[in-house]
Amino acid sequence: DPTDELTRIRQLLRPPPIPGVQDWGIPPEPTEPCDEAIKAKITNFLKLKRDPQNPRHFNDSLMSNRAFRNPHLYTKLVEFVDVDERTTNFPKHIWDPLNVKEEWYADRIAEAQKARSEATSASQHSSQRSRIEFASASASAASLRQHRFDGGKPGRHQPYSLSNRGGDNKDSGDGVLGGGYGKGRGRSRWGW
Repeated sequence: DPTDELTRIRQLLRPPPIPGVQDWGIPPEPTEPCDEAIKAKITNFLKLKRDPQNPRHFNDSLMSNRAFRNPHLYTKLVEFVDVDERTTNFPKHIWDPLNVKEEWYADRIAEAQKARSEATSASQHSSQRSRIEFASASASAASLRQHRFDGGKPGRHQPYSLSNRGGDNKDSGDGVLGGGYGKGRGRSRWGW
């Protein structure tokens, strides 16, 4: 029997009771009769849905209507039905959706972020030097630096030697492009 199966499923899915609260605080089913206008409307929808020849579902008829595909329709329906989307079931002392503070709006948040960023950059600028002095390097210092880091030979990150740039001495590295780059294993700059 489908009714017995439904009852059994409901019993299995029923959460444990809350101590001291009858039926989790859910009020009992009303005993007075349903409003006749609402009852007639629901009966009509069920009759259309269960028609054996031409079953029609309310949602299907809405989705097939071209006017329903209008992206602005949702706003119009909310205005027409007078639905407050921001309402809540919480008591007002816990959460009042109409009590929105000015600092919660996006433009106020952006202003606060901008002010904080400007204050941070101003404090960083005041602690930094106002000027950095630069000294030009001479050609001899550059070549000295080159020899100090790679022993005067082009390394794997600088495969072309300084002597080969723009000159016609293409074979200055024992016939190997880059003055030795790619030769067999010799001593490395670390001594092994």
